[in-house]
Amino acid sequence: MPRAISYLTVICGVLSLVWASSQQAVSQGARDPKQTLVINYPTQGIQVDGARYIGIIYVKIFPISPDLQKQFGTGPVATAELTASQRDIIQLPLGEYEVHFGQRTGSELKTFILRDVIMRADRGGNLTVEMNDAKTTIIGGDMTAQQMAGSIRKLQEDLATARREIAELKRK
Repeated sequence: MPRAISYLTVICGVLSLVWASSQQAVSQGARDPKQTLVINYPTQGIQVDGARYIGIIYVKIFPISPDLQKQFGTGPVATAELTASQRDIIQLPLGEYEVHFGQRTGSELKTFILRDVIMRADRGGNLTVEMNDAKTTIIGGDMTAQQMAGSIRKLQEDLATARREIAELKRK
């Protein structure tokens, strides 16, 4: 009988530890829910400047939601190098992202920016690599569109300040 009680005590202890650890895992998942983003590079390649391209595409994913930037910073949260027929599957916290597709031609890096990629709890995301000049395209650099807009605003403020100072000096 004492042996049966000790077995029962051990079994209850193990079950309580398993239950406690599963509850912790569930609560951690609720605190930082994630969703899947799939990035596809078509088998036939992509159309770039009127020609078919099947070379390497550099993918960078930047958080643009303020809460995600506080948590992860402003740098890329995921990167990948893809060639034709490849795909990348990424688990990302829910929120808003900016995806950059980069293509290197010699020393020039042409980057296509796909803005407002929203990861929602109700469904995953699926993107296809593209380099379309009709969209937001930049040459070189690793800044997000938000960072570029902020830099332009800062330069405009600096220019306005310099103009005021010059006008003041001319009056003297």
